[in-house]
Amino acid sequence: MISTKDYNPWKYLWCLKIVILISILVIFLPSCSTTRYITETKRSAIEQLLLTKSVERAIGDVFWVEIKGSKIYIETASLATEEENYLKKAVSLWCLEKGAVVVEDKNKADYIASVLVKSLGTDRIDTVYLGIPSLPVPLTGISTPEIDILGSRRQKGYTELEIILYSASTGQFVQKTKPLIGKTHFSTYKIFLIPIRRNNIF
Repeated sequence: MISTKDYNPWKYLWCLKIVILISILVIFLPSCSTTRYITETKRSAIEQLLLTKSVERAIGDVFWVEIKGSKIYIETASLATEEENYLKKAVSLWCLEKGAVVVEDKNKADYIASVLVKSLGTDRIDTVYLGIPSLPVPLTGISTPEIDILGSRRQKGYTELEIILYSASTGQFVQKTKPLIGKTHFSTYKIFLIPIRRNNIF
């Protein structure tokens, strides 16, 4: 028999709260355990595909004068210096497919293709419409995971560039492309804890 002297209602109230919290975790934790993304590289595979596919889509929209048999030297100007090497190779491949010869020496070129990169990168937007925020568990030093019941995670890749073609010997302007734009997306929507994915990179 518990004496009224030792009875502490607040102590039992805390125990009840912990039991309720554990019950919620048992129900919802399996549903939210797959929402964490882990990558062993500097960029995830998804982010890399968002970038490379957006570059391919932008370059695929190029319409030029006939360059078959011409020697082309390619130069790039971009704030996204990490992506310049891939971008240059992608433009080189396009020129090769059109029958041009890509040279590494500007003095041996017939034309110079100057690639002006206006934008090349990815963005991510996380939105939670309905969910349970992360809560600290008393006496454990840990917190419960955040649970998104209705929400979305939208990742987008975007490339915008222009290519200017001019004579290597005289510097005379030959042609400039229109703004070339490539867009990619990889989105995960959660509707009552059920993930639904939409993308244009696979």
